[in-house]
Amino acid sequence: MHGIRMSVFYSTAKTETRGPLRDLSRPKKAWRAPDRKLVWGNQDTIRPLSFNALNAKLTKRVERLAEPKKLSKLHIPNRPEYHNSWGRGSIIWELPTKSFFSYPSPRIESLAEPKQLQEEYLQKRPYSSPEWHVKDPSVTPEASVRIVQLSVAKSTHPDFVAPKQVETQITPAALHAHPSLRVISLSEPKVKTETLYFERGRNDLPIRPVSTAAMTAQPSPRTLFLAKAKSVHSDYLPVRPVQQPVSRAALKYVPSPRIEVLSTPSARTPLTVNAINLDAFKVKDAAKVAVCSPRIVKLAEPIKR
Repeated sequence: MHGIRMSVFYSTAKTETRGPLRDLSRPKKAWRAPDRKLVWGNQDTIRPLSFNALNAKLTKRVERLAEPKKLSKLHIPNRPEYHNSWGRGSIIWELPTKSFFSYPSPRIESLAEPKQLQEEYLQKRPYSSPEWHVKDPSVTPEASVRIVQLSVAKSTHPDFVAPKQVETQITPAALHAHPSLRVISLSEPKVKTETLYFERGRNDLPIRPVSTAAMTAQPSPRTLFLAKAKSVHSDYLPVRPVQQPVSRAALKYVPSPRIEVLSTPSARTPLTVNAINLDAFKVKDAAKVAVCSPRIVKLAEPIKR
C-alpha cells in the first residue's frame, strides 16, 4: 500500500513540475531588451510608438523646452585654438587695449583689500608677537624647596671614567725627521718575481718545488685506498638522451581493434540549453511498485524536536 502511494506521488509530482521546469529551462530575457532585432542604419525607433503618441499635440511648455539654447552676446564663433588645447577652445582671452589703461572702481578697490582682524580677537590677544607679556609678581617669585631640588644639575656617576689620553707621545723631532735610504728600501714590500707570471704554453712543473724524496716515495696501502675515485652505485642508470632512436618494428606496427576502441575519446553531448534532458528525473516502474522496509520507514520519519 505504501509503495502504491509513493508511485502515485511521484507520477503526480512529475506531471505538475514538468510545466515549470520547461519555463525555467528557457534562457532568461535580458533586462530592457527590445522585442525585435535592431538593424543599424535605419530610422526606426528602438521601441514601437503608439498611435496616440504619434498624434499627440504639444503643449506650450514642451515647445518652449524644445527650443535650442541661445548663444550669449559675448560668444566668439571663431576663437583661435592653440596646439595644447586638444580640440577645445582656448581659455586665454584677448583683452582690449582700453582695459590696460582703465582704473578700478571704488567697489573693486574695497573688495581687493585684505580681511582685517576682529576687535574681539585683538582684545583677547593684544600682542602680535609670540612672546607673551609676563606679570611682575611672576617674574620674582619665591621658589619652593621642590623646585630648588629639581633645578640642581645632574651630577656624574661616581664610577665614571674620563677618556684616557694618548699613551704614545710623538716628539716634534720625530714628526719632522727625514728617513734614510736604507729605511726607505726596507719599507718597500717584498716582490716575488717567480710567482707573478708563468711562461706561455703547457708547463708540467708544479707551482711549488717538490723534493726528490717526495717524488721517489712509495705510497702506503691507506694512501692508495684514499686516492681511488668514488665509484658509482651498482643500481645507477645513466641519463637518457633527449633524442631516442625508434625501432623499425615500432614504426610499422599496426594497432589491434581493441586498442583503437580504447584510443577513441568518449563522446559527450555539449551542455547547452537544447541538450538538457527534461526526463532526467524519470521514475522507473520497479520503483513505483517497490515496498519500503520497516527500517526505511523508520528513517523516513521526521526528527521530533
